[in-house]
Amino acid sequence: MFIAPNYKARHRRRKGLIATAITITVVAAGFMATTLVSSVATSAPSQALSKIKCKQTTGTAHVDPIVHHNEQPSDMQHLHQFFGNNHLLSLPNPNAANYSDLLGQPTNCRNTGDTAGYWTPVLQYKASGQAVPVNAFTAYYRSWDFQKFGDGVPLPQDVRLIASKHNWDCGQFEPVAPSQSIPDCSMADGKPGSTLTAHIDFPSCWDGVKPSHSSGEVGDTRDNAHFAYRVGKQCPAGFPIKTVALRETLQFAYTGKGDDLQLSSDAMMGTTDGQSLHGDFWNAWDPAAFASMVRNCVTPGGNYTTTECG
Repeated sequence: MFIAPNYKARHRRRKGLIATAITITVVAAGFMATTLVSSVATSAPSQALSKIKCKQTTGTAHVDPIVHHNEQPSDMQHLHQFFGNNHLLSLPNPNAANYSDLLGQPTNCRNTGDTAGYWTPVLQYKASGQAVPVNAFTAYYRSWDFQKFGDGVPLPQDVRLIASKHNWDCGQFEPVAPSQSIPDCSMADGKPGSTLTAHIDFPSCWDGVKPSHSSGEVGDTRDNAHFAYRVGKQCPAGFPIKTVALRETLQFAYTGKGDDLQLSSDAMMGTTDGQSLHGDFWNAWDPAAFASMVRNCVTPGGNYTTTECG
């Protein structure tokens, strides 16, 4: 604020009052700024979601605890990389794992309540078979139709799902159209959001039949028959219950043309160029933590915090 040279002389007697007023104004402004910053820090985003980051893979193995449940590990089971639950691969035979083996175990995800098991086929160099490192794995939980805060009940406990709906791109900052095959990412610089990226979407419409798995089951125990993908803005007939929508995103340490890569599942599934991409999800979340996450991060009226929602 500009102050005229004779201001002090003409208003000497009001000096104390002015100083007091300025002090009060500064304090009030500081209070308002603090309140505003606090509000911004805890306000919910325009699109409701929980962004669960997992630090690194928990390991790789020729096992598939859903499709080959209670079977012996074999090279006929393509190589998978695992995220989330740290206990699964420490079992003598991960294929023989049961829900009780996973619940309450440590996790490599930042939300410690997320003790689910996540796994995908391994991305490899064709020539050497060497795995391409995963720089980041993120599990996004969103409203069933990917819109703002809205419908989406928690996925049922012990549900075992396999998702094949997928796409590849070169990250959110690269103008590369999503494709079913590994794209050319030679223009990318390898920084977050500018590197080869895979997205896997799980169905979010449920018929209401709860999982029921005995410890003695052998073979495929997936629950996909009770789930369906939404069609447009509706769930298909027979699947009326809208659940949260799970998307897994993997960012790879790769910026090449893509023609030197393949998935460990490509040959076995009769495809090439990463077209066999899929994701497995075993819901071993802490039930209370999962319900809290959905209430606060996905559906309206909760208490959104970055600690819980990412």
